[in-house]
Amino acid sequence: MRTTTTRRWWVAPAALALALTGASSQAGENRQVILVSWDAGADWVVDRLLAEGRLPTVARMASEGVRAAHVLAAFPSKTAVGHAALLTGCWADLNGISGNSVPLLPRAGHRMTETASGFASTSLRAEPLYISAARAGRRVVVLSATQVHPVETHVAALRAAGVPPDRLVAFSGFEHAMAPPRVLGAEGLRPASRGWRHLPRHRGPIRELAFDVAGVPFLAVLFDDPADPAPGFDSILIRQGGRGDTGPVQDVVKPRDAREDTTAWSRPFRIASRGLVGFVRFRLFGLAPDGSGVELYQRSVNGLKGTEDEAETERYLAAAGGFHDDAFLAYGRGILGPTLWEHGSGEAERRMLEITRLDFEIVRRGTHHALARWSPDLLLHYTPMTDSAGHVWMGVLDPRSPLHDPGLAARLWPFYAAVFELADAWLGDLLAAAGPDTAVVLVSDHGMEGTGKLFNPNAALEQAGLLVRTRDGEIDLARTVVAAPPGGDFYLMVNSDDWRDGIVQPGDRSAVLERARRALLSIVDPATGQPVVAAVFDPVVCPDMGIGGPTGGDLYLDLAPGYYPTPVLGSAVVQPVPSPIGFGNHGFYPHRRSMHAIFYGWGSGIARDRQIGPITQTDIVPTVARLLGIPTPPTVTGHVIGEALAP
Repeated sequence: MRTTTTRRWWVAPAALALALTGASSQAGENRQVILVSWDAGADWVVDRLLAEGRLPTVARMASEGVRAAHVLAAFPSKTAVGHAALLTGCWADLNGISGNSVPLLPRAGHRMTETASGFASTSLRAEPLYISAARAGRRVVVLSATQVHPVETHVAALRAAGVPPDRLVAFSGFEHAMAPPRVLGAEGLRPASRGWRHLPRHRGPIRELAFDVAGVPFLAVLFDDPADPAPGFDSILIRQGGRGDTGPVQDVVKPRDAREDTTAWSRPFRIASRGLVGFVRFRLFGLAPDGSGVELYQRSVNGLKGTEDEAETERYLAAAGGFHDDAFLAYGRGILGPTLWEHGSGEAERRMLEITRLDFEIVRRGTHHALARWSPDLLLHYTPMTDSAGHVWMGVLDPRSPLHDPGLAARLWPFYAAVFELADAWLGDLLAAAGPDTAVVLVSDHGMEGTGKLFNPNAALEQAGLLVRTRDGEIDLARTVVAAPPGGDFYLMVNSDDWRDGIVQPGDRSAVLERARRALLSIVDPATGQPVVAAVFDPVVCPDMGIGGPTGGDLYLDLAPGYYPTPVLGSAVVQPVPSPIGFGNHGFYPHRRSMHAIFYGWGSGIARDRQIGPITQTDIVPTVARLLGIPTPPTVTGHVIGEALAP
């Protein structure tokens, strides 16, 4: 029988060779640092794209600056967990972010099944870099980063420390969704009513479609533009408001196939709803001359909240032109037309890429506004698009995935690569805007690999008699001794008596974990006869892995390639994923090559043309702190990269 596996976790700082020139506090006082994160910027993916010549900016950073062989991510290698390590310089056992969801504390007041968001500032137990820099007197702008919202948590801490309020400008939008992306079709079209004013020139009848965005009324009018010699509907007027509005806010869009620019999009329309302000844009991908078919895409709409007042927040949002529009999941469900694996022509993928192109254009405009308006010493920004593309496509792209299809992968890879090319172009824009005293640092939170099957540890624990469900199908805490809690898909928690309604006493913990360990390691896939769980880790036995802690698990698991864990109840132990091409996933043991993250540094204070050995995510904060010339926060466990050099 296989037993718990202990693997080497720490990377010796002495092996690192990044030279930080002029890194004294005095030099750092005049240095600007731009920290950019590519979500799921897997080291193996970036290496392949560099070899293909697709990332000229990253290649420039490597030749004119520094690149790490790879970055060891946090465990579980999840977005909230990895970014918390990147931004606090310590692992989850200290910073409290053990997953995208975390258990609520204190334990005595909460059940082990109660959770909070791992992206929330209130879940963080260590100070993030952007607060440390503001506390040290630097002007910090956070355009997108984890654990920012609710920003009041950070504002209160800075106020208590006597830090002027203008030291931190921060926004968060992911928590403030106003309307999801969608495609408006011909359903609901009707002959236009009387009373229309301010219509463009047209010939023949017009048809209209009434709809709303976050409760704000809109009208779409189909008409035949006389400037187009072909008869039939060929244009749509989009109007915010009613038919008879004087001085209406409106725009005309025409059907165009997906293209490599954003010129076919409508103007931004301001949306005010439920105390939030956002911007929406439309794209007409298809229109039948007889009006029987319409494909009018509406971007998602998010508002922003942060440190600034409503006027300043809207000024930034208007300068950017909106917030992120992540339509990858909707695309995977066919919203943009048949996908390649559904025998589509590739038009759906080209549409998705155009939507992504506009997203990066918005990010670029917002970044330029922030640099010009606030002149930050430290600016943080992020893109989720590289992660979202991987979640949808990596199940078939990854050569190690059980659902890898070489032919389909060859057709999909250029689209996946193009998402990174857009991220690289944004990065190039930052380098072009950087002054002589600017350092640009590129990082990622985790890697990505393909999976084709789901593993349900709670089903295995239920079969072993360690977990019991109520009649409603929930975890019965009066009879359950161990479980994968909601949000804890890569670890188990003992229902110990320090939790509210917990039943396992300290003396019984080891026996419960041993039974759980045996149950997990005995699971085989009935279709293959092969083990599903590759290894299990006890935080007590593996104290250097940064796992466990007040919000962490009591037993962590690593799965065989191709499997992904889920904490759902009442399902089969092993089951296929609900996608014919599988999924891309992360969260696995960070020493897996597929989970390795990236680090590139360029500009002021950073050596030229130097590759260094592996580093950990906890090394980023002390290194950036040195670049800024600020003290390293006391909770940091990482090391300045190249700390053997004189400060």
